[in-house]
Amino acid sequence: MSQWFQIADDVFFDENVEGIFILSDAGEVFVLEDDVSKAVWNMLADSAQSLDEMCQQIKLKFNIGDEDHVEDDVRDFVTALSKIGVLNECLVPADRIS
Repeated sequence: MSQWFQIADDVFFDENVEGIFILSDAGEVFVLEDDVSKAVWNMLADSAQSLDEMCQQIKLKFNIGDEDHVEDDVRDFVTALSKIGVLNECLVPADRIS
């Protein structure tokens, strides 16, 4: 089963033409400027996401073939966001259990 992540409750973020600005609970500001990181963040802003779902959506959005593996990159990005405290691992939402 894939890990699930959600944006931490105490995180503020806003998007403008320069990127997505994230303010952690420690007062640190992080800026996401590239299209892929912004796409992942926007998915998480909508709802909790699994790593598998995020990878599939990135492949679709950016026309990436199955032969190109994005899983390691997405996992590394999500892990980095978790380490700085802006994402939390979470349980699978009840409406997503099949």
